[in-house]
Amino acid sequence: MEQALAADDARVQKRAEQSIHVMQLAGRTYDEQRGRCDWELVARDMGMSLIGCLRLFDPSVSTVPVRSLPNITDWLAEDISTLKSAVSEKFGVVTADEWRLIGVYMNIEQPDCFMAHNICTFSRMTPDMYKAIIRHKNDGLKWKDIFELYPIPNSVHVLRDAYHRFKKRDDSKPKTLPMKWSDADTRLLKELVQTYDKPGNRHELLTRAQAAFPNRSQKSILDKSRQIISKPQVITNDAMDRVNKLVDAYGKDWARIGQEIDVSPRRAQRIWTLHQERQKVTLTWTENELDILRKCIHDGVGMAEASRRIGTKTQFGCYFKEQSLKRAMANNTLQKSKTPWNADDVARVLHLVSTYKRGEIDWTAIGKDIGRTVSSCKTKHGELQRNRINSMDNHSQAVSHEVQKQYEQQQSVDWAKIAQQLNLSERECLEANQFNDGKIRWIYHPDEFSWDMANRMTTFIKDNYPKPLPINYTAVSNYMWIGMSDCVKMASLLRGEMNYENKA
Repeated sequence: MEQALAADDARVQKRAEQSIHVMQLAGRTYDEQRGRCDWELVARDMGMSLIGCLRLFDPSVSTVPVRSLPNITDWLAEDISTLKSAVSEKFGVVTADEWRLIGVYMNIEQPDCFMAHNICTFSRMTPDMYKAIIRHKNDGLKWKDIFELYPIPNSVHVLRDAYHRFKKRDDSKPKTLPMKWSDADTRLLKELVQTYDKPGNRHELLTRAQAAFPNRSQKSILDKSRQIISKPQVITNDAMDRVNKLVDAYGKDWARIGQEIDVSPRRAQRIWTLHQERQKVTLTWTENELDILRKCIHDGVGMAEASRRIGTKTQFGCYFKEQSLKRAMANNTLQKSKTPWNADDVARVLHLVSTYKRGEIDWTAIGKDIGRTVSSCKTKHGELQRNRINSMDNHSQAVSHEVQKQYEQQQSVDWAKIAQQLNLSERECLEANQFNDGKIRWIYHPDEFSWDMANRMTTFIKDNYPKPLPINYTAVSNYMWIGMSDCVKMASLLRGEMNYENKA
């Protein structure tokens, strides 16, 4: 044990003597003009390696003044060249401790050496290397994988920074726009996405898409695929009507129907299911439906279950009606008058309401005129409106069927004949019809405008919907056999709400 301690003491004593000798030689070889020592000469005199001598040097007790060069502009070209060669040739892979030795070798503070080396060893990005990195990025390689192909000194960060600096210079140059996706290419890629896209695994989709589009990069294909997948696809009424007709023609052959309307079989089935659900939904509430909803509210049943029990209302429709009933019960507006309504009172309330514009009805004045409460008048008028709309809903299918049959036979509609067959008025038939195939456009043009059509529409509106009654443009559209939106625009023109030239 004593021998081991004695040996350790001898080694420590020898290292201390060597350290003193190294510092003496470093002081003798110090060149004030260059600002550093000749460490190669010190290593030769000591008979040791350069790094070994640097490890023995202690700057805290040395008389050699250490330089401070915090700014890169303070560095001389010779110092920068010496620093770069020392790091690359004498140290190789630089660790934290070796940066301390580099500071001793350069006789410059360690942080200053680290800063200058990072600035001076930034990668020199060439156009060929820049294009190759872009290609690797499009192929999905990460920066650490690219760094293995182009091992720039220091780290991955140096390579990435050099790439982005070159990219900024490259972006300032005029460049051609990326190749746009044509409608045909988009449709083809959409078919590939619908067939081969699998969540979490798009390898087969990319393989087939790259074979179909060899001139496009993988990134371009991926971006367009994500756009197709994430694009919201709104199911329109026209799409539902078209799918319903195809189901009547081909049955539930979803693959064929999807091909006809350019969607996947699963989406075609979804459109048809939504159409069937909407066919069951009615807008107005009957007393029986309200009783079921009230019972659900009383029993604490959720609106999803209430919708299922009622069968003709959506969950959101049940929710909004629930809120309306709760507000009505809180305000005590569901109380009815004690005396029953007679035919004269019903006719009177309908007449008084028709004298007001929509949204401006003075229920207080109407209640005083009839001699009933405001809540009683509102409730009775709402009941009358629901009964009228329900009656029109019941007639809508029969009227539309007769209109379709006449139109397909003679390309015209005899409203008087349909009204006689169904025991309805012509106006009720016009308001109930939902068959719209074959309706023409009516777009204003000064040279082609027909006042005969304008006068015909104006006369129909005045005869059937005198002020303040609101105009039913469904009836106007069916009477003129013109699209509803065109009828609304033309009526606005004729009333002077929209400006146009050459009226006469």
